[in-house]
Amino acid sequence: MQLKKLLATVPLVGMLVLLAASYSFSKDSDTLTLHGEITDSQCAFNVHSDARSHEWMIKKGIEGANDARSCTIHCAKDLGGKYVLVSKEDVYRLDDQVNAEKFAGIKVKAVGTLDAKTKTLHVAKIEADK
Repeated sequence: MQLKKLLATVPLVGMLVLLAASYSFSKDSDTLTLHGEITDSQCAFNVHSDARSHEWMIKKGIEGANDARSCTIHCAKDLGGKYVLVSKEDVYRLDDQVNAEKFAGIKVKAVGTLDAKTKTLHVAKIEADK
């Protein structure tokens, strides 16, 4: 008799497991769309300061820093910075540095998932923002 009850509950448990798995893989609530500018980590963290900003570097005539794009690339390639996304008051690290470089100094729309602990956006897509 107990074997019959056990056999009757196995399909029910299996269906619950499949339902839970499909929910966790199909939910889109983890996908985030951000609008902002791709810049370098040094300038991004000094955005409210004159020190080490694009404007400061351009004004001082720093070689390789002629505009926001060239300054961003210079800071990332030559000064050890990383490409980041500045969206409003927030700065997000980007896991795809190669693709981010293509949009250096440009306003973008970035789609991905966010690691809240490290504030890293795992980029699915970046495109120029209209």
